Amino acid sequence: MNYTITNLSAYEMPKAIEDKLKDYVAYGEDNNYFNFLIQQFLQSATNNAAIKSISDLIYGQGLCIDGLEKDSAQVKELRKLINHRDLKKVILERKMLGMAAMQVIYSKAGNNRKVVGIKHFPIHTLRPEKMNAEGVIENYYYHPNWVDKRPSDTLKKIPTFGNSKEAIELFILKPYISGYSYFSPVGYSGALPYCELENEISDYLLNEAKNSFSGTKVINFNNGVPSATERSAISNDVKQKLTGSKGQKVIVAFNENSDSKATVEDISLNDAPAHYEYLANEAMHKILVGHRVTSPMLLGIKDGGNGLASNSDEIMVASQLFNSTVIRNFQDEILDALEEVLELNGEVPELYFITSQPIEFTEEDQEETEEGYEVEDKKVTKVEDKDKEDNKVDQNLSSAIEVAMSAYLKTRD
Repeated sequence: MNYTITNLSAYEMPKAIEDKLKDYVAYGEDNNYFNFLIQQFLQSATNNAAIKSISDLIYGQGLCIDGLEKDSAQVKELRKLINHRDLKKVILERKMLGMAAMQVIYSKAGNNRKVVGIKHFPIHTLRPEKMNAEGVIENYYYHPNWVDKRPSDTLKKIPTFGNSKEAIELFILKPYISGYSYFSPVGYSGALPYCELENEISDYLLNEAKNSFSGTKVINFNNGVPSATERSAISNDVKQKLTGSKGQKVIVAFNENSDSKATVEDISLNDAPAHYEYLANEAMHKILVGHRVTSPMLLGIKDGGNGLASNSDEIMVASQLFNSTVIRNFQDEILDALEEVLELNGEVPELYFITSQPIEFTEEDQEETEEGYEVEDKKVTKVEDKDKEDNKVDQNLSSAIEVAMSAYLKTRD
């Protein structure tokens, strides 16, 4: 019997590859690691949900200026300078790929330039130039598809922010990670093997549903080895009739005698449903840990709980913790980058993101002060007034629970 055993290698972080014959630095041995991360986003359900939800929470309701309403003229001008679509793309790529690029557009080349626009630039199309003697990356090279790049292709060189006098520069959002000078690993890098595991489980179960005989049974014909053409015809006939969700459940075999009868042998995994359920739950849990999600409920994933009230309490507490430990860090990083760019136009007002909350009866940015007041959206509200609002919320919640229980009892009757 001929068989092959495939050794599964452990996951390894990609390296920045410097080639003496090339001006740019590759990301990974195949220079395609960004695409790998994109595939994990597209194929892993949990990873996709986490990245999308966190990106939405980072953006919230968009940029605003301290002390001004979001519909004021100054805020509208700010949102024209970097519109919401470009800002959302920057945030999504920063979370998904660990890095992001903003295209800074100036009024002219040379001195005394003014920033007239900030656009998103797809980071997966960029590769850094080798650092200069001071450790600064002065330029990035652009190619629409690095995998299909030919030696004859001419790469476009784009200078980085503050390192040229040209009309367009790139501001690269790249958080510092010790040991990584050219590229920054994603914050959820420890969960990437579990993203691949979730992909493999889903592919296997889909294949199992479409080809229910494949990999679980062996049909042996013990009356000689037919020709290659006959073997192909028999194999195709068996697969067509027996595989898939609509495959026939009964095998009709014609044999010359009992000694040459066809045999069907199972290749089964004991407790397969429980095994795959464990792997799926473990993968989901580790992915959420990798993204530092304080509660699956923030992503709309039900995880235990004893009712509506306990789940709402969990969301409120988890949301406040998640906002403080994860969301604000991303927001501060992006705001610092925008302020650094806008400083070229003069004094920059204090910017902030209007934060969104996952459920409507939680208040935004609640901070209790020593004087017994709460700051909410830059407005001061007395605690006594807030207590009255909380009582109304509790009453509404109790009414909702009573209605739900009445409906439930009617179904029991």
